[in-house]
Amino acid sequence: MKKFSWFWVTMCSIIIVIVFVSFPQFGKLSPSADMLTEQEAEKLVKDRYQGEVTLLKLADQRYQIELQKQNKLYVIKLDAKSGKILSFDESTESTAPTSDATSNIELPEEDLKQIVLNAVKGSLVSFEKVDTNQKPSYKAIVKDADKQITIIVDAASGAILSTSSSEINQPPKTLTENEAVNIAISQVQGEVDDIWQDTQGDQTFYFVKIETSDDREATVQIHAITGDVIVSWDDHKSDKNDDDD
Repeated sequence: MKKFSWFWVTMCSIIIVIVFVSFPQFGKLSPSADMLTEQEAEKLVKDRYQGEVTLLKLADQRYQIELQKQNKLYVIKLDAKSGKILSFDESTESTAPTSDATSNIELPEEDLKQIVLNAVKGSLVSFEKVDTNQKPSYKAIVKDADKQITIIVDAASGAILSTSSSEINQPPKTLTENEAVNIAISQVQGEVDDIWQDTQGDQTFYFVKIETSDDREATVQIHAITGDVIVSWDDHKSDKNDDDD
């Protein structure tokens, strides 16, 4: 009985030691393996912006980081998986009396481009630095389908200052031969005898020759872009009757 008791006392002691040693590893929740750790996120921000991190917390796979630099406080949102900067804003809670002087800190171009592409869908075709009311900014042009979107983004905060879009002019569509035939038949009922295309000046036309059931012949002229129609007739029936007379 005494040996049995000592055995269980020894086993319990071993279990307690294992739990005590393992507790520092499991006692604190940490990001998953495919996410940046707090230390990695802090190092990334400090290396990029050369400031002092005063707050760092994780929520919804995003790090919210407060960075103090040049007596100003900035709030940064960082994607915990990709490490991309989602936003960079100057906090209203300044660490020193405010000044009218413009801050010299500017976000890296790659971060600003990512902010633009997070704001609108499409492909970035142009990105250049501009001055907007003596405020360093970037003008980005994004193409999406048949639209061109122009975005002005603040170089320091990453805030979107303005957005405008315009339609991209598409080249005029030329009618196909089948479309031209369908237009011609809708104007003159009959059998298509011939079709050809001709250019007059800088205008291109289809010419469709149609024979009707009453032995008449029409030539339908169709504008290759607008579809405008001109019909001209060649009355073979009358010529045949004149010959019989």
